[in-house]
Amino acid sequence: MAMTFHSIERLGAPYASVSELGFVIPKGGEIHLVNVEHKVVFYLQARCTLLIEGEGEYAIEAGDVVVVPRHCVQRYRAGAGGVAQLHALKILFSLPPLPGKGDGPGQVEEQGDPEIDLTAFIQHHFRQIRYLPRAQTAAMQEILRAIRREAEHHGPGIRHRVRALCTNLVVHVARRLHEAPLAPATAASGAGAGAVVVQAKEFLIRNHARDLTLGEVAWSVKKSEEHLARIFRRVTGQTVFDYLRTVRLEMAKTLLINSEKTLTEIASATGFGSLALFSRSFKQYVGINPSGYRQQRSQAVRWLPPASP
Repeated sequence: MAMTFHSIERLGAPYASVSELGFVIPKGGEIHLVNVEHKVVFYLQARCTLLIEGEGEYAIEAGDVVVVPRHCVQRYRAGAGGVAQLHALKILFSLPPLPGKGDGPGQVEEQGDPEIDLTAFIQHHFRQIRYLPRAQTAAMQEILRAIRREAEHHGPGIRHRVRALCTNLVVHVARRLHEAPLAPATAASGAGAGAVVVQAKEFLIRNHARDLTLGEVAWSVKKSEEHLARIFRRVTGQTVFDYLRTVRLEMAKTLLINSEKTLTEIASATGFGSLALFSRSFKQYVGINPSGYRQQRSQAVRWLPPASP
């Protein structure tokens, strides 16, 4: 059975819905899914194997993105080491019928200019099944967090806001599909303030579970501590450690709603030095303590037949 933690529907074409969902894959087992949707999946927490009929086998981890624009059979498999839990955010599109089995990619005729019409943009750029390992940039993860906050608070204009956020994500993914990777030397040298901040954010996201110092973060972007601290605050309005705290707490939310880890284990897994610090920080950020949040979100879970991520 799949668990849906948040789902926002009726977003208007070309979107059908955006959902945060998860399921558990038994040890040594698999979940078999027939995809009949046009979707993009952002994996928030995962360590399993995805097999897509006629495409290939992919080792899925947190930070990966998969584009699925056609009918296909998907199989999620747990490793021999134990049970696998998968947690993802799925954008489901409302588009013309997908190609049938045996059809080539891109058989749906595009209508309109991709640079003007959003439906045409999605059809143009998302023609094939694509697997993008570790594709979620800091900017994309910030959008994913914003969608979760909208789903939690359900403020006025939620659908307009979420639609705009989804469009931003779609454009990010399309650009990742087409961009050439930067060589490490290019990324590290001659970078302006914005690029340095992006690199620092990426480092913080990758290493959020560690006990980081400002010196380590500064070293990763080849800047002094003072310089990094100054430009990070100027560009983001936050300190380096304010941003790191947000990353840690949003990861803690994921573990609270879709894992059986104890609060102490979650505190350790998200880089907090103690349960007391974790609980205090979480309550300041969310407004309720971690146990209360876990209980609140568990009451909102909808149990569904495994509709695929």
